[in-house]
Amino acid sequence: MATLNNTVSGMASVRNSCGHAAYAMDDKTALAVMAMTSFYGEVKYYGDNTQRIMELAHQLSQRGMGEYVAQVAVWARTKGNLRTVSHALAAIVAHECSGKSFVRAAVRTIASMRGDDGTEMLAAYAALYDGGSKLPHALVRGVRDALEQMGPYQIAKYQSKARAWKMRDTLRLTHPVPQDDEASAAMRACVAGTLPVPKGWETELTERGNTAEVWNELLAEHRLGFMAELRNLRNIICSGANVEPVLQLLRDVDAVRASRQLPFRFYSAWLELSAAGLATTAVTRALDAAMCAACANADRLPGRTAVMVDSSGSMGMALSARTNVTCCDVAAVLAAMVTHISDDAWACSFDSSARTLSLTGASVLADALRVPAVGGWTNMGAAFDLLMTSGFDADRIIVLSDLEVNSSWGDNTQTIQHKLDAYRKRVGHDVWCHAIDLMGYGTQQFLGPKVNVMGGWSEQVLHFLALAEGGFGGLVEEIEAVSL
Repeated sequence: MATLNNTVSGMASVRNSCGHAAYAMDDKTALAVMAMTSFYGEVKYYGDNTQRIMELAHQLSQRGMGEYVAQVAVWARTKGNLRTVSHALAAIVAHECSGKSFVRAAVRTIASMRGDDGTEMLAAYAALYDGGSKLPHALVRGVRDALEQMGPYQIAKYQSKARAWKMRDTLRLTHPVPQDDEASAAMRACVAGTLPVPKGWETELTERGNTAEVWNELLAEHRLGFMAELRNLRNIICSGANVEPVLQLLRDVDAVRASRQLPFRFYSAWLELSAAGLATTAVTRALDAAMCAACANADRLPGRTAVMVDSSGSMGMALSARTNVTCCDVAAVLAAMVTHISDDAWACSFDSSARTLSLTGASVLADALRVPAVGGWTNMGAAFDLLMTSGFDADRIIVLSDLEVNSSWGDNTQTIQHKLDAYRKRVGHDVWCHAIDLMGYGTQQFLGPKVNVMGGWSEQVLHFLALAEGGFGGLVEEIEAVSL
């Protein structure tokens, strides 16, 4: 995601988590970047920033910018493909701005994404505000609007029976008017606790076993969604089933784009299969095709692009306790995708020192695997020094990092902005600098004209590169254009 910071001058006003000089983000930018780089409640290398996100959302809402918070919640869910943070933001804005029409509209949009999004928003509100003893009308009505469009299958599938807050609780509170007799019957049965959960592919596997026969049948009948097929690729291969239907899905550009998968999911699938000795050439090509397809929405980057990838120790932190995917993995994938859409590119990685990377732009997967995870200090200055001596005359510099600079030239009183300024002077023109923040700690290293500070893990960051250079205002402006 993106937002432009057009401040033309200024001294470093804050310190980052390492005590190094940094610039403070404005509150709107900070909320957007943090929301787009957060699995809610997950510990990061420099601490969990969930509380900061919540504080910002409350403060902006109380300062008359609740509609913006609602728009961030919608954007995070619909564009960033992030669920929990969108639920929490929606709950906060519902609490602070309950009488505003935009709250109901935002809640309705989020609750319409998946059958349990409405239930999860109510649960989030209950967790944040006294058990949800008094729910805002706008929250209730927005969830009800979405429920009234649901069919019996969605109601049955998303009952959330194992959760503290269940679909039956949601129905009792919101009193939706069903769209037809079948939906009405499903809702009554759900409230009564007698609605059976649809027999899904998981049940089928449990009852019949993880065999080739079962997998072949499930795949032939299209019983699994895109995410389920991707996450079970190893199980499907190990069972001896015909894997071609899954590979065909991965090669389908439209299916990949509609799947709403974060690009690093394909990379992590390959890593898992490779570790198990299952990454055949056919599997590898299909996963690479999916990663290339994720670039399809982004305009090509004309001219010459310099890509800098942070491979320091803090980037080795997993995104979530439920995954082995690290921040460095995300940076590697995005760097490979940037190279893929660039006319010409030069790349390096940096930690305590910097080294040139040989990225080809041909295979996103192969290029991502060429990015090392080294560890050490975050010496972003070394990357600029390497670029300076390389002779590469860039039209733009793209930095993929958590922006927690803690080592450069032995002076922690300056940001890396002066390195960018020195490079611009060397090449004789105002090079664009796109800083893609992958952790959202709330500070930045660059400012001024032709500086674009972004945050996010999805292919949307690529979408904003060309837009920013074309004069588009960035994510804050795009969020403010969200219709509620």
